[in-house]
Amino acid sequence: MISNPETKSIAHRVADIPKTNGLLRAGHLDRAAGFLALAETHRGMSFGYLARRGYYASPEGLAQVDRMAALGVTWVALMVSVMQDTFTSTRLYQDFEFTPEDREVEAIIARFQERGVRVMLKPMVECHDSSWRGRINFPDGDQQIQGRVTPYWDTWFESLRQSVLHYGRMAQRTGCEMYCIGCELFGAEQAFNNARWARVVAAAREVYLGPICYDVQPPTLLELAEPPAWLRALDAVCISYYSSAADAPGASAEQMVEKLRPTVEILRRASEKLGGLPIIFGETGCRSVSGGAIVPSEYKNTGPYAPKEQANFLEAMCRLFWDQPWWLGFYWWKWEEQQHRPHYHADPAGDAGFTIQGKPAAEVMRRWFAKPETSRRARHV
Repeated sequence: MISNPETKSIAHRVADIPKTNGLLRAGHLDRAAGFLALAETHRGMSFGYLARRGYYASPEGLAQVDRMAALGVTWVALMVSVMQDTFTSTRLYQDFEFTPEDREVEAIIARFQERGVRVMLKPMVECHDSSWRGRINFPDGDQQIQGRVTPYWDTWFESLRQSVLHYGRMAQRTGCEMYCIGCELFGAEQAFNNARWARVVAAAREVYLGPICYDVQPPTLLELAEPPAWLRALDAVCISYYSSAADAPGASAEQMVEKLRPTVEILRRASEKLGGLPIIFGETGCRSVSGGAIVPSEYKNTGPYAPKEQANFLEAMCRLFWDQPWWLGFYWWKWEEQQHRPHYHADPAGDAGFTIQGKPAAEVMRRWFAKPETSRRARHV
């Protein structure tokens, strides 16, 4: 059993709600649906990062659903950009260019579910000035001028709370099987914001009855004596897993297994510190570029096309984590590229980005995703 009291509260609420077809539908939950996301391996894909308005309703966008399902993807992290002007801004908003319309998001959620793919709705805060969302940070409580305090964090968190409420209602009415309330907000994740995050999580629970998670930066979870207390209010903790898997280009899958092996125990202890909360790799990936596995998250480095390196990273990660009882799977970063980065296409031999379509990593994923479910259900339900 998961020891998190918030997870147990879901079970109690589910017991009083009419049965449906096993998914969250029209505001109702099957008795088991609330735990489904916590009981099976997430064979997932990240989809729609920086998708412009209209993409999810386009023939090209809708066609991706069938392609993912054909590969064996059973979970999708469906991303919606929520914008703010700069990393110092305190107001979040839907943008006419970068934020998909609600109705197109709802339509593609239904399309995924029709194909048997479960949806983790994942609104993502993005900055118009092109800063990484992890840089959002503010002074807290400064009063160099006596009596004058500017509540930057309170204002920003209230705007975030409103966004979380909006997409939480969407997740509930469309039957999303999980709701991720944020991702890699490194400056905001820290313990000094425990009370502010508690209000955000409480707001999400007001409108959404399914499991709630957040995609945390590794230093927040792994480099502190104790992780921030607010994470315990979640039902699962996602983490962006981009650990170095190689010391030089051309590493084999076996070499990557040994390089990554210490991270298994590190993450197991992190789950233990969180009271047994399961951990999901909310993002993980590696570019198909020479040396890509050295710093798998790096998107700016150049080099020749090296698809085997990407495939070896995926193979090594799956070998190490697949049967870990506290680990609930991963969401590969990412399915499609919404931006044209010229250096990804400098080698005519192939695309050196994170995507896997038409590359050896796709067959590695297909093989692992075809594996039968383990006894994880019995351990977590």
